[in-house]
Amino acid sequence: MTVAAGSAPTTAVGATRELAAFVAGLDAADLPETVQHKARVMLLDFFAAALGGADVSEVRTIVELVRSRGGHPVATVVGSDLRTSPADAAFATGAAADVLEHQDGYRFGGFHPSHVLPALLAVAEAQDRSVEELLTAMVAGYEVANRIGRCLHPEATRAGWFPTAAGFGAAAAAAKLLGLDADGIGWALGGAGFFVPAIAIEAIFSGHTVKPAFAGQLARAAVEAAEHAAAGLTGWDEILEHPRGLIALMGGRADDAQLTAGLGAEWTILEVHQKRWAGCRHTHGAAQACLELAEQHDLAPQDVTGIRIHTYGVAATLVDRPVSAMPTVGSTASAEVPSTVPCTLSVQYTAAAALVDRDLVALQYGEQRRADPQVHRLAGSVTLVVDPELEALYPEYTATEVEVVTASGAVHRTRIDTPFGDKRAPMTTEQRLAKFHTYADPRLGRDRAERLRTAIDGSTGRVRDLTALLRD
Repeated sequence: MTVAAGSAPTTAVGATRELAAFVAGLDAADLPETVQHKARVMLLDFFAAALGGADVSEVRTIVELVRSRGGHPVATVVGSDLRTSPADAAFATGAAADVLEHQDGYRFGGFHPSHVLPALLAVAEAQDRSVEELLTAMVAGYEVANRIGRCLHPEATRAGWFPTAAGFGAAAAAAKLLGLDADGIGWALGGAGFFVPAIAIEAIFSGHTVKPAFAGQLARAAVEAAEHAAAGLTGWDEILEHPRGLIALMGGRADDAQLTAGLGAEWTILEVHQKRWAGCRHTHGAAQACLELAEQHDLAPQDVTGIRIHTYGVAATLVDRPVSAMPTVGSTASAEVPSTVPCTLSVQYTAAAALVDRDLVALQYGEQRRADPQVHRLAGSVTLVVDPELEALYPEYTATEVEVVTASGAVHRTRIDTPFGDKRAPMTTEQRLAKFHTYADPRLGRDRAERLRTAIDGSTGRVRDLTALLRD
C-alpha cells in the first residue's frame, strides 16, 4: 500500500509498513525549505568527512581490498580513483566517512545518521538519479533511521549494542532510489534484518583498526537488502515492531509515538548535529573545554600538570581509553604510536591534543601528533569521574566539566553542556565551510571543491556530476 508522505494509512498497518509507505510517497515538493536546506548542509558535511578520511591508512587498506575484488565499475569510492559495484563502493566510502569520527550525529539515537549516505550515493550514481532525488531519499533515510534509533537509545547502548538504525534507514531509501513501491521498500526493511550486523559497541570502542569497516558494512548491507527486494525477494514487514523484532531484541521501546507519529510533519533531520571537532561526540565536551581554557588563559602545554574531567556514564563507559592501553602501529624513539582509530575514541587523547593544538581535526590524528610525548604526558594526567548531576542530564545534554591544573597550582575550570554543532550551539556558516575546505581542498583542489559545493547548494544536476568531482 502506498500513501502520500505524511498522510495516515487508510487501514491499520504496522510501523514497518507505515514507514515504507512514507518513504515511497515522499517527494521533494513535500519537504519544507528548512528540511531541504538541512539536507544540503549535511550532504556537504558528509563529503567533508569522507574526503578527510580517504587518506587515513586504515581506509587506504580497505579501498585496496575492495579494488582487489573487481566489481562492475558503476559507483564511485569517494576520494579515490576507484569505481566498482554499488555494494563495494558503499562499503569503502562508508569506512572513509567514519574513520575520523567527524561525521554527524543524532543525540536521541546515539548513532550517526550519515551512515545512510554511502549506500544512497552509490545507488543514486549507478541509477543515474538527480541530486534532488538523492536529497529526497536522504531525508527519507534519515527519518526512518532516526525514528528507529530513538527507540533503541539509550537502552540498547547501555546494554552493549551499537544502534544499527542507519542500516535500516539506508535500505529503505536505497530501495526508493531503485524505484520500488511501498511493498518493495517494506521488503528491503525486512531484508535488512538479514544483512545488517549486530554490533557489540565494545568492539567499536576497543580501538582496533578494522573499526571503520563497521560503517562500511552498514552501507553494504543496505545496498544488498534493497537489491534483493528489487529482485523480488520478500522481507519481514514486522521487523521493527514485532515482540521478537529488532527493537525488542536490542532492549529498546518499539512504540508508535517514537516510530511513526508525526511522519511528514516532524522532521528529525533538523535535530541532527554536525561536529566541529573530529573524534567521538562523547569526547567533545572535554576537548572543547580544554581548547577554550587553553585559549582563555593562554596555557602552555608544558605548564599543565593535570586534567580532571567530570562527565556522564555513557561517556565514561565508552571513551575512557587511556593512551597507554591503546593498540599501537609502531614506535618512535620517544613513544609508542597508537593508530588513528583508538585516538578518535579516547577522551584522554582528544582532551590532550585539543589543549596542545587548540584544534581537533585530521591533523591532530596524524602520526606526528599521535607520537607526541607532550600529548602522551597530558593524556596520562587525565582523571575521569562520573558526575551524578551530569548523568541526570543525559541524553538531553552531553555535559562535561573540566578542571586544568597548572604547575603554579592554578586551577582553571569550565563546563560545556552542549558542544558545538548541536542546534542549540550551532556552527556558523563560516565554520561549516572551513571544515569542508579543510578536507576537500587538499584532495580536490579549491576549484573542484567550490564546484561541488555549488552543485549541492543548487540541488541541480545529476549525482554522476557530483561523483565525478569526488574522484581522484
